[in-house]
Amino acid sequence: METVATQQSWFEALTPEMASQWKQFHDSVYESGGLDTKSKELIAAAASTVGRCPHCTRGHIQKAQAQGATKQEIAETFMITSLISSGTELHWMLDDYEELLGDGADGDRWFREQTEEMGTQWRTFHDALYEESALDRKTKELVAVAVAETRRCRHCTIAHINGAQEQGATKEEIAEAIMVASLIASGTQLVWMKEDYERLLGDQDDV
Repeated sequence: METVATQQSWFEALTPEMASQWKQFHDSVYESGGLDTKSKELIAAAASTVGRCPHCTRGHIQKAQAQGATKQEIAETFMITSLISSGTELHWMLDDYEELLGDGADGDRWFREQTEEMGTQWRTFHDALYEESALDRKTKELVAVAVAETRRCRHCTIAHINGAQEQGATKEEIAEAIMVASLIASGTQLVWMKEDYERLLGDQDDV
C-alpha cells in the first residue's frame, strides 16, 4: 500500500536528508510499544481528518482495516473526532468565554445557559458517543486526546488525558497517541495537496 512514507515523491527528491529523517520518525512511531498498531491507525485516521488530508485519511482507513478494524470501529472513530472537534470550539478559550458569556460557576455553564437547547443537545450527543459500543472507551479517550491536542485545546486535552487514565490507559499509551498525532500533523503537510505538489515541485530540471 502506497503511503507518504513509502512513495517516491517531491520532498524526497528535493530534500533527501530531511525526508530520510522524517521516514525514520515515521517508522519509530509505528514500532511496537504501549499501543497496538490498530489503535495507532485509528488515531492516525482521526488526526488525518482534522488535518484535512484526504490522501492520509484514506490511507489510514485502509491500514486500520488491514489491522483488523471494523467499519463500525472506524465510523465511531470519526464520530468521536466530530464530537471533540466541536467540543474544542466550546472549550479552547474556556476561561475567557466564561468571563464574557457566563457567570463563572462551572466550566461549560456559559453555553448551556446562553444556548440552552443547543447545549443540551450537544451534551446528549456527547453522552451517546461514550456509551458502550464497538470501540472501547479507552480507545475513544485516546482518539479524543489526539484530536484535542491537534485542535490545540488545552482544557480538552487535559480532560481527555484524565479520561484515558480513568479507563486504564498508561502514560506510555497516552504519550504514543500524542506522538501519532504529531506524526500525522507533519505528514498531512506533505501530502494533503499531493497532486499539486507533484505538478509544481516534482520532476524539476533543477533537481
